[in-house]
Amino acid sequence: MTNAFKPLEREPAYLKVFKAIEARITDGSLKDGAFLPTEGELCDQFGVTRSTVREGLRLLEQTGLIVRGPAKKFYIRRPDSADIAAAASKSFALGGVTFREVWDTLASFYPAAAKLAATRLSDDDIAQLKAVRAALEAAGAKDHEATVAGAVEFFQHIARGLDNRVMLALLQSLNLMIGESLRHVIAGAPQAKDRISSAQEKLIEAFEAGDEVRAGEWMAKHIDDLKRGYDVAGVDLNEKI
Repeated sequence: MTNAFKPLEREPAYLKVFKAIEARITDGSLKDGAFLPTEGELCDQFGVTRSTVREGLRLLEQTGLIVRGPAKKFYIRRPDSADIAAAASKSFALGGVTFREVWDTLASFYPAAAKLAATRLSDDDIAQLKAVRAALEAAGAKDHEATVAGAVEFFQHIARGLDNRVMLALLQSLNLMIGESLRHVIAGAPQAKDRISSAQEKLIEAFEAGDEVRAGEWMAKHIDDLKRGYDVAGVDLNEKI
C-alpha cells in the first residue's frame, strides 16, 4: 500500500524527562532561578531510574536551560541575549556562512539600527561609545586585535542601547561574526584603525544630535568602508568565515 503509515518511533525515557521539564520551563511553571527537585525526587515523580533522570538533566544542561548550583542541585536559567547570540553565531559559522553573507546582513540591518539608536541611546550609552572610541584611539597602529575589539565593542554598545531584546540577540550574533571577519581584514588594510575611528566619531555626533538620517547615512558609509577593507586585503567574499 503506497499510503500506509510507518510505525511510530519510541522515544527514550530520558528524552521524555527532558521534554517534560522543558515544557514546564517554556510555559513559565518553572521560573527563572527556581531549583529543580533532587534526582531522587525526580525519579519518584517520573517513575524512572536515576540514570534516566541524569541523562535528561544532562540534555537540559547542554541546551542551557538549567545550571548546576550549590549541593549539586540544578536551577532554571533562561538563555539571555548573549547566550542566544553565541549559539546563533556558532551555528552560522558551522554552517559555513561567507564574508558576503555577513556583509549583506550588515548593510541591511545596521543603518536601520543606527537610525533607531539616534532616538534611543541614553547619555550613558553615548558616554560608553566615546570610551570605546578613546580606547581604540589609544591603541597602537599595529595592534590589530585592539582595532577588532574596538570595532566590535562599538557595535555591541549600539545594540545594547536599543532597548529591544530581539534586536539585541540578532545584532549581537552578527557582531560576533563581524569580529571574526575583521580579523581576516585589518592586518591587510592600511589605515583601518583611523578609518574606523573616524566613522565612530561621526556616528557619535549623529547620536548626540538625535539625527536619525545622519546616523543611518554614516552607518551605511561605515559598512561600505568595511567592505572596501575586504577588497584591499584581497579577501574572497565567497570564502567561509
